[in-house]
Amino acid sequence: MVRPRSEVPLVGRERELELLRAVVAAAADGRPGAVLVAGPAGVGKSRVVRSLQDGLREGRVVRVQCVDLGEPGLPLLALTDLARALGDEALLTELADSAPDEARRLRTYDAMATRLAAAGRAHGPVAVVVEDLQWMDASSADFLRFLLTRAATERIAVVATLRTDGLAARPRIRRLVGELGRLEPVRRVDLAPLAPDEVRTLLGHVGGVEPEPHVADEVFRRTAGNPFFVQALAEELAETGRLDAVPTALADLLVGRLEPLDETARAVVRTASGSAGPVPDAVLRVVVGRPDAEVDEALRAAVQAGLLTAEGDGYAFAHDLLRAAIHDDLLPGVRLRLHARYAAALAAAGASPGEVARHHVLAGNRPEALAWSLRAADDALSATAPDAALQHLQYVLDTWSEVDEADALSGTTRGRVAVRAAVAAGLAGEPARSVDLARLAVDLADAVGDATGAVQARAELVRQLIALDRTEELQVPAEQAVALAAAEDVDAGTAALAEVMLARSLLSSRRTDAARPVAERALHRARAAAVPRLEVDALTTVAFLDEIGGDPSRAADQLGAAVLLAREHGELAAELRAHYTLASLHYYGGDVAGARPVLRTALARAEETGLRWSDPGVEMRVLEAIALYVGGDLDASLAAAAVPDQRRPDTAAARLAAVGCYAAVARGRDDAALRLDRLADSWDVDPQVALVAGGCETERLTWAGEPSAAAAVAGRALAHLDAVVGDRMYGGLWLAALALGALADEAAACRLRRDGAGAAAAEAAGAAWTERAEQLVARGRGRPGDLGPEGRAWHARTVAEAARLRGEPAVEEWEAALAAFGYGHEPELARCRWRLAEARLVGGDRESAAPLLAAAAESAARMGARPLQDAICATQRRTALDRPARGTTSVLTGREREVLGLVAEGLTNREIGRRLHISEKTASVHLSNVMAKLGASSRTEAVTVAHRRGLIEI
Repeated sequence: MVRPRSEVPLVGRERELELLRAVVAAAADGRPGAVLVAGPAGVGKSRVVRSLQDGLREGRVVRVQCVDLGEPGLPLLALTDLARALGDEALLTELADSAPDEARRLRTYDAMATRLAAAGRAHGPVAVVVEDLQWMDASSADFLRFLLTRAATERIAVVATLRTDGLAARPRIRRLVGELGRLEPVRRVDLAPLAPDEVRTLLGHVGGVEPEPHVADEVFRRTAGNPFFVQALAEELAETGRLDAVPTALADLLVGRLEPLDETARAVVRTASGSAGPVPDAVLRVVVGRPDAEVDEALRAAVQAGLLTAEGDGYAFAHDLLRAAIHDDLLPGVRLRLHARYAAALAAAGASPGEVARHHVLAGNRPEALAWSLRAADDALSATAPDAALQHLQYVLDTWSEVDEADALSGTTRGRVAVRAAVAAGLAGEPARSVDLARLAVDLADAVGDATGAVQARAELVRQLIALDRTEELQVPAEQAVALAAAEDVDAGTAALAEVMLARSLLSSRRTDAARPVAERALHRARAAAVPRLEVDALTTVAFLDEIGGDPSRAADQLGAAVLLAREHGELAAELRAHYTLASLHYYGGDVAGARPVLRTALARAEETGLRWSDPGVEMRVLEAIALYVGGDLDASLAAAAVPDQRRPDTAAARLAAVGCYAAVARGRDDAALRLDRLADSWDVDPQVALVAGGCETERLTWAGEPSAAAAVAGRALAHLDAVVGDRMYGGLWLAALALGALADEAAACRLRRDGAGAAAAEAAGAAWTERAEQLVARGRGRPGDLGPEGRAWHARTVAEAARLRGEPAVEEWEAALAAFGYGHEPELARCRWRLAEARLVGGDRESAAPLLAAAAESAARMGARPLQDAICATQRRTALDRPARGTTSVLTGREREVLGLVAEGLTNREIGRRLHISEKTASVHLSNVMAKLGASSRTEAVTVAHRRGLIEI
């Protein structure tokens, strides 16, 4: 007698179950985690997960079943399933009513993550079981990334099954799996086939008797240990007593399970196979087309046979492999007609356009498939699923020429479809593909003389080229768009779009004089056309030009108007972009203190709208962390930049982690090196990560007394940036200042040990950095406009460090640097006071140096900048400015000066003893006395102090 499948015990898998239980247990302690249970179809992934669920004694399990709807799938389908499992009607409403913008999608993701966290706090660990990850739609996959990247202390465990066969044909899922695999809390378990003895055990459980050895061996040979196949063969064996009658191909085996059913039941099951996921009862009955009573009996038989299971208000196959085998067994003509009936039934039932489009595609009905795919693209965008929209639009573009009178059928042109595809690609984070589609749209619109489409295509091309910083390609399409917009049949909104993008292209190309009249005209036209989105865009451009033109007050007024307009019309992302631009206006204009309240207001708005992880939300968090650091509030800067330590940074988190290193290095935190080491593999994520992480590592190594290594890191960072964004990035000025500072320290150390060659090498390396800094001042690129207060200050420091590198006192240079950082950069102000004091001490001006050192020490102590504070204190000790002055002749004895002079020559204690005819121990005692008198902590520092105080000659 064959046991029902639900009663067959799990065979093996103890090691895998132990890991799954450990992950859930860790989640119960506030350490979230995830496990990908991977393997080919039938290897027992779902069975293992079900065993885990059955053994849980606390917490809550929510189950999500992904379904194969082809690419791109139904937007947010898995996420909707999760919301339904949680019983959260508000989230279900949010998902159903999602607006077509990134902002709404991020807010929904955040709400879902918050709901899961709340469930974990209330009910113990929440186990989110995701079945068949390989079929997860793109939008739900984005949420999974969001959840696993940002979870820190939530009581959440995610267990996802993943079918590995066929992944080669699913590049999107392969990328997803690869990304998830790089996250620290994600583990992967690949289920191996059963061993021969385990197959024998499973056969015994299914059939109720121990199988003969040769039978078990044959089953193992034919199944390669796949549990699903083993169980299917065992059932066939129990019913027929034969193994040779079982088909060798899996599809034949699975389809053969239909044979015990009557003709009506077989027809119903075959009809159900046309639906990639659960099929509603009402839709199935329409497609089957038989009397309800017959369908009722057929469904009962299919459920009892284990072919179908009741799910919600419909039915699903017990395993999709079974559904696929039955579907593939249909004759071609039968399949085409089946999908045509599905398309009609689903359309009549008001199903999603994506579902209807899929069936028309499979039915070979290209005209209807084209029309429904266009509707599906609109539906996907309204559900903030640009990936899905892009794939629907790509299908339309690919099949357009095969549909008679496609223009009339669709009510649009192929060129305008290409424009929509370019927009979707941009929203999906594929700017390079968007550029290609926009260029295609240009060609298509030009070919048919569609002026409006041609303008829209060029405008989108310009937008994406700006995103890619390919400014040298902007002007031609931007100017062509304006020229085409002059045609009589181009509406006012499209004409305004052309002007707006021309203004942006001129601004991005730093042709600010030419951009001004165009931006003003664009603003006028956007207002006349009553297109708020374009008006906000134009206002932002005009404000930027006002800032460059030296009128920050008017720029602030323009941006304030843009914020209000965006808020009035519900343009949330545009509102935050205007907020960010306003904060940037203050910060880059030298008003660091003024930027902070703007950022506080904007970040509060981002929190309340759920947009904290949108692009402007991230940019504002980054700028807030920087502004706090520059303002001297190092601990607050660290808090603003905080990301979960156990997470491998994605683009946003990597940038925040990088800016957090400013304060970590300045504070001299013990974990600064670890923070920077974790970012070492993230330099390619974003140029700003490479710039900031490279610069902070340079600074850390300089403070650690490794100037040569520090300069090397700065050089590596600059080379990386040159390769990625070219050699004109203004950030190179900061790297130049840091590298020159490190080389100046290296040269000073070389001079103390009379290493002329080493000092010359440092000076030669510094000359190259100085030349690069001057080139950047002359022709660098960053924000449009001149260097601004920050850039001018870093240039001033490069000049001062270069003079220090050459061994010059550099009093005037450090005075200029101190004045330049007077806009409010507290850490650099303290540094410049320290260096200026040292420069004046070299010239013997102790009177003016003392208050500078005192002010620098007080500032460093207030900020908690330990490395700087230690350096300032060392200067005070070695120059005796921390105590009453004493005559230099009474500081050291004659013998002590002799010993110190030989130390300066680089001699060891033993060599000094031989030279002075004293013991090595006596030389050591003299040196210890010298260091105590001078307040020095090392031989090198003692030589430096004595030289600066005129006690020895070098």
